[in-house]
Amino acid sequence: MAPLPRVKCYFDVVCPNSWITIQALTSHNSLFEHIDFEPVCDFKIGILHNAQIWNQRRQVHNSRLWKSKKVIEVPERSESAESLSDMGILQKIDERGKQLIECERVDAPVDWKKTYKSAISRGSVVPQLFLTSIRERYPDLYEPAIHHLGNRLWNKRLPVHYGCHMSTVSRELGIPFKNAEDIVARLSSPENRSILHNNCKTAVDFKLTEAPGLILTTDDGETIKVDTINDIFDDNIMISKLSSTSSGCVIEQKMSANRL
Repeated sequence: MAPLPRVKCYFDVVCPNSWITIQALTSHNSLFEHIDFEPVCDFKIGILHNAQIWNQRRQVHNSRLWKSKKVIEVPERSESAESLSDMGILQKIDERGKQLIECERVDAPVDWKKTYKSAISRGSVVPQLFLTSIRERYPDLYEPAIHHLGNRLWNKRLPVHYGCHMSTVSRELGIPFKNAEDIVARLSSPENRSILHNNCKTAVDFKLTEAPGLILTTDDGETIKVDTINDIFDDNIMISKLSSTSSGCVIEQKMSANRL
C-alpha cells in the first residue's frame, strides 16, 4: 500500500509538545514515506516570527508616510532578531505559556510543567546545537540521539543544558571519548549556529510560531502545513488537506489502506 506523503517535523527537544509529536511519528512511521526531523529552537522561532511582523509593520508604516508625502525619503531599515530582542519588545516563551497538546497515542511526560520550566530557565541552545552537530557528523546516530535526549530530559528528568551533559550523551550513544569531546568543543561553531538559524527561519517561513511544526510534501512537490500531530491521524482532516492538491478518491483510498 502506498504511504502518505513525506513529513518534515520541526522540533525542539526541550519542548514537551515536540517530544509528544516525535514519539507519535516514530511509533507510526509505517504511515509515511519518510519522516525528516529538523532541529529548531522554540524561543528563536518566536524571535524571528516577531521580527518578521515588526518589519512588515514598518514597511506598511513607511508606505503610508510616503503616500501622504509627510516625508520626502524614508530609509529602509530591517530589524534583526537580535536588535528586536535588545529593544525588549519580545516576550519570553515561558511568559506566553505553553499549552500541552493531548495525543491519545502517546502519554504526556509526567510533571512536564516543572521539567519544562527548569529547561527553559537555563536559556540554553546546547541540546539543539548538539543534535545539529550529530546530524552532520554521525547521521546514523541522529534519530537515536533525538530519542536519547528526549528520554533523558522528559522521562529521567536529567539535565541537558551544558556541554558536560552532551559529552555524557555522546558516550552513551557509543561515540568514542575523543570524538565526543570534539563535538562538545565545537557546539557553538558558526556552522552549527548557521544551520540551526536557517532551520528556524524556514520554520517561520512556513508560518510557524513555535515548535513543533509539521509539513507534508506531496508527490507533486507541494507543501501542506498540518496544525497538530492529532490532525495527521484524523482521516477526514488529512483527506481534506491532501484533496486540495490531488484526486480526493485516490487520497481516500490511500488513507483507508494505511489505517488497516
